[in-house]
Amino acid sequence: MLRSYLTIALRTLRRNRLYTLINVTGLGLGIGCALLLFALVRYHYRTDTHHQHYDRIYQFTSSFKTSDGEMQSPGVPERFGDALQLDHPEIEALAMIEEWEEPMVVVPGQTKDGAETKFREADAKAAFTTPTYFKLFDYTWLSGGPASLNEPGTVVLSAKLARKFLGSTDALGRVLKLDGHTLARVVGVFADYADNTDYAYEIIGSRATLPDFLGRPLNDNFKNTNSSTHCFVLLNDRYTPANWNRDMVAFLKKHNPDNLTITTYPLHPLRDLHFNTEFGGVSKNLLASLFVIGLFLVITASINFVNLATAQALNRSREVGVRKVLGSTRQQLLGQFMGETTLIVGLAMVLALLVFNYGLSLAHTYLHGAFRFTFYFSPSVVGWLLLLMVGVVLLSGVYPALVLAGFKPIVALAGRLTTQQAGGFSIRRGLVVTQFAISQMLIIGLIVVASQLHYVQTKDLGFRKEALLTVRLPSVQRQDLSKMSTFRNLATALPEVTGFSYSMSGAPQSGWRSTTSVRFDTRPDEEKFSPQQTWIDDQYVPLFGLKLVAGRNLTPSDTIREALVNETMVRKLGYRDPAQVLGKFLRKEGYAPMTIVGVLKDYNENDLKTPIGPSFFTTNSPNYYSASLQLQTGNYQRVLAQLEAIYNRLYPANYFIHEFVDDQIQKNYQEELTMGRLVNFFAAIALLIGCMGLYGLILFMVNQRTKEIGVRKVLGASVSSILWLFSREFARLILVAFVVAAPVAWWVMTHWLESFQYRIDVEPSMFVVALLATVVVAAVTVSYQSLRAALMNPVKSLRSE
Repeated sequence: MLRSYLTIALRTLRRNRLYTLINVTGLGLGIGCALLLFALVRYHYRTDTHHQHYDRIYQFTSSFKTSDGEMQSPGVPERFGDALQLDHPEIEALAMIEEWEEPMVVVPGQTKDGAETKFREADAKAAFTTPTYFKLFDYTWLSGGPASLNEPGTVVLSAKLARKFLGSTDALGRVLKLDGHTLARVVGVFADYADNTDYAYEIIGSRATLPDFLGRPLNDNFKNTNSSTHCFVLLNDRYTPANWNRDMVAFLKKHNPDNLTITTYPLHPLRDLHFNTEFGGVSKNLLASLFVIGLFLVITASINFVNLATAQALNRSREVGVRKVLGSTRQQLLGQFMGETTLIVGLAMVLALLVFNYGLSLAHTYLHGAFRFTFYFSPSVVGWLLLLMVGVVLLSGVYPALVLAGFKPIVALAGRLTTQQAGGFSIRRGLVVTQFAISQMLIIGLIVVASQLHYVQTKDLGFRKEALLTVRLPSVQRQDLSKMSTFRNLATALPEVTGFSYSMSGAPQSGWRSTTSVRFDTRPDEEKFSPQQTWIDDQYVPLFGLKLVAGRNLTPSDTIREALVNETMVRKLGYRDPAQVLGKFLRKEGYAPMTIVGVLKDYNENDLKTPIGPSFFTTNSPNYYSASLQLQTGNYQRVLAQLEAIYNRLYPANYFIHEFVDDQIQKNYQEELTMGRLVNFFAAIALLIGCMGLYGLILFMVNQRTKEIGVRKVLGASVSSILWLFSREFARLILVAFVVAAPVAWWVMTHWLESFQYRIDVEPSMFVVALLATVVVAAVTVSYQSLRAALMNPVKSLRSE
């Protein structure tokens, strides 16, 4: 019986090659692209779940109350862990982590002449911590271990970096220079970490090395909080975040009484950290959107199958009638047709896996790391794929099988079945409407995303960003400050360099933020808001084209003397006229008073997701970490090579790290850029699948109405009237689909735009463009077969039946 079913199924597929090709290709594309999205969502939801104590690991963070609400930071004070362990025995293990961005390592004596070799790992993650870190997070050790990591001047490496730096994983006892100046002995090498973790540190130094590395002792007070200083704990089974919320008041009174009403230290479970967008996590809304798009693609491909299978039911009516007369039961016919569906879906799954593998390699290249992970076909994954296959078989095959198995044998053998009996136009109309509603929602989404991205890329941000280069400086504590003057003089001597400025963070929107507390003039108490502070030299304002609305620019100075404030800060201080704050003082604890000498026109110092907040700017050479250079437009390669030569001469132990300002700003919107590319691509796939189904349906309609077309032409029907005969049905369905899709797309995209403080409005023209695009694509799809039918010789048409 099964052999008979298989033989019949293969003959049917071979006889209807075009329909088979459309079904297999449509399902393969839909399932393959959905697999990409499902794999991405699965990867993110499995991140860091493999740790043995996953459910009991928590991170402490900082929250600061301001007049504008609360500001969150993933960091804590440097001595937070020491204070915490004194009071809370419920903590089984605690690890303080100081992250080290874009680590640079010097290996002494690698070459024959004994010269040092520099390695800059821009994409690697590095940190300083204690051996207790490895009680929280699981690592596999190839040699050595973390026990010695409580000693200063020690480090452990991943196998990949051990091979890269030292040529072998047998690296115990070898010495490295961290950041080119701090000696560290290798005491352990661990296996390269799996991709599904947020804590894949490849260089881990001892926290006892930090004072030497930073060039200063660790802060003993709770005044300073750095976002790169993290605290993770392993709690016992009886202690919960609710217990901490109860105990936190006592902890604050003891260790940070001055900020009792301003600062808190929330406790976050590890399972939620990956999705915390405040700290750079992945948005669950984005993942949910991608999952829904994946479902849409599967549904769209399944709709194609249902439409084409029911449309072909008329051609198989006599086969069903013969089988029923010969004794086939309804259950046997259902089994046969479901078997055919399973065979088609099986072929489609093979194509889907090919699409998935090829798509994953393309995504690695073009989607800025959004898909930068390895997908393992584990037993659970194979089970998941089988479940998906069964779901698609049921979704695609049950209704067509019921229609075919339900034919009455007398009517089927007589060839008097109507299209209504073969699945019904009303059901097929509903499926086509669903298909095009999905396509139109995706098209509207991509138009809105593209428009918002164009807006943020072209909006006047209030500062100059063209042809501006940012160069990172070595740690100021480690260099001779006189070299800064030398670097400026040598760089500005180049004819291509027309401007130069030192500052804390380089360009606005660089991603660096530092807030603080200040007192204004003679007021006794600190202000209730925390302004953003930026250390700049006197050339920063003219270099970036910032505008003064009152007062003057800063005078040259290496120390804190004067300050500029922005218009928002003037308003926060309670003044309407900017000139009224000139000559008054800003006081910051630990620093000399700053005389306000100028007010800057508001500009977007942070990305467009954030409103413009209060800011002040002052000179302070020890806090300059970046140099910004205005270049003449043209070929930048020559001037970059010259600048690198100057930099390497002054700072031989460091790398020349540079970036153009417009590229820096672009990084602020990587999630949106990735979403735009994804929606763009999958909208095109959904539309392609829909058009394939539409082509199959119009081909079937032409074959079924060949005689009718001949009669109409004999009676004088024009080519245009016959074209309209086929087009009006689909035009009506596309319009109905638009009525369904438009309000849903409007709601979803309006909600998405709310994440931007500065955003476009969802315009009616966007919906019109989406409708026209769908109409044009559908018209092109049906026009060939419709035109061919309309131009057919009526004599041949009438002889066709």
